[in-house]
Amino acid sequence: MHEPGDTSAPARRGDYEGDYVEFWPAGVAASGRFSCAACGNVVNARMVLPRCMLCGERLWERVTPSFVSELRPKRSGY
Repeated sequence: MHEPGDTSAPARRGDYEGDYVEFWPAGVAASGRFSCAACGNVVNARMVLPRCMLCGERLWERVTPSFVSELRPKRSGY
């Protein structure tokens, strides 16, 4: 059982498996790309998720990569 204010795990929201969205609170150790739950601002976290620099929100969603854009070759020098 988690104590109030415990940031050792992402907050959970949603009743059904298909509707499940994992929210990550500011202050939790995480790395990757995250989108602000309130304004959509995207950050690259390397150690700890901050509060959103644009709106001050404390909840984040992990950004899933767009496989189409990831598969496209990177162009350089054109």
